[in-house]
Amino acid sequence: MRRSLAIIGAVVVSFGLGVLVAGTTGASTGDDAVMSTELNLPAAAERPWFPDAARYDNGGEPLSDESFEELMTALEAAMTAEETLADFESEADFHLWSFTRRIAIPEVGEEQQERIGAYLEALAEQHPDARDMIERTTNMLEYYAAAMPTMPDFVGRALSWPGLITYPAPGEAFTDAQVDRMLAAIDAALSLPESTADLERGVEVSVSGIGWGLQRGRMSDEQTARAAAGLAALQESYPAAAEALARVRFHIEYLMPGRVAPNIVGKDTEGVEFELEEYRGKIVAVIFSGQWCGPCRGEYPYQRAMLDLFDEEDVALLGVNSDAELKTIVEAKKGERLAYRTWWDGHSQPDADVVAANGPIATEWGVYGWPTIFVLDEEGVIRHTDKRGGALIETIDGMVMEKRMREWEAESEVEEGEVDAETEGGPVDEVGTV
Repeated sequence: MRRSLAIIGAVVVSFGLGVLVAGTTGASTGDDAVMSTELNLPAAAERPWFPDAARYDNGGEPLSDESFEELMTALEAAMTAEETLADFESEADFHLWSFTRRIAIPEVGEEQQERIGAYLEALAEQHPDARDMIERTTNMLEYYAAAMPTMPDFVGRALSWPGLITYPAPGEAFTDAQVDRMLAAIDAALSLPESTADLERGVEVSVSGIGWGLQRGRMSDEQTARAAAGLAALQESYPAAAEALARVRFHIEYLMPGRVAPNIVGKDTEGVEFELEEYRGKIVAVIFSGQWCGPCRGEYPYQRAMLDLFDEEDVALLGVNSDAELKTIVEAKKGERLAYRTWWDGHSQPDADVVAANGPIATEWGVYGWPTIFVLDEEGVIRHTDKRGGALIETIDGMVMEKRMREWEAESEVEEGEVDAETEGGPVDEVGTV
């Protein structure tokens, strides 16, 4: 089986990003006094344990016996180290990530595959409490054979270390300690030995993925300014990661709840240019979607319902589509009866099956998960980023009611002012006395 070990490719990237979201977004205690910026990274990350990863980025050529033996020797040394045995499941998990990064691209021979499989099985026998973690790696080897065009990055795995970054519960405010810890964690992850040798490879996705966690909470203006300044300093310290860090900074300044959303300028599915700012005064759901995405298609019935429910309200649904071919979304919108305006953010591709999810709008808005939906109020301020299905309908309905209430209160104040003005003048008699 050619390159069966390159499964680390699609699966490890997906698993790593999944951990990045689930493993680092736990709600904080909210107590700044008990949270510090002292970071406890695994020993497996704090020094080089394996040969230079660049040696294994060989364009898919066969993995030489010499390189393979060197890699297996390093793995055995890492797995039996005192630091590893002190917390085997966590440390070994990190070591296996480093190991699999190096076999993601080369063509691994059949005998080499068998050696790795036997080693992992023996490891699971020696450490039964860690069997699930070890079998996760084994299962990836058995079920995936797609070659990776690039080596999975290390920074994302470091940032996914449990508790390294903490975020508030959805809708709650960040504490100052959470902001400081986030900056310290990014600094620590970028400065690890294996990271510094490989910052340009994959770091954009892993660092920008922090944006998903950021959307859970809100930052004050002062916290936003401090976070932006901290990220600017990190950009100077790590120029190879500057672009990725700039995206995190942009996310904090413009894409978190409570911030005015950046304007979108682009062409709709009929080739007509329009802007997000044209919809000020309306409650807007900006829906990043694609026909290629199953969960995105699962939102279609709710979107049809919203078009009916809010037909006479100041509500607009605006799509940002990522299909590789324009005709795909044109046909889908017609067939699904989704009569709302959509920017086509895809790119013509030689292969129609290629997903074009890295269009300029999605890239600017830091969208890596599909669907992603931003709900904006009539002032263009982002109010929600985590609503789908029925919850989205309920959220927009609530915002419509809030808008009506504000308008009613404003009208009432005007009417009261007019009455007060008339009362202050009072009736005037024929001789001009009140």
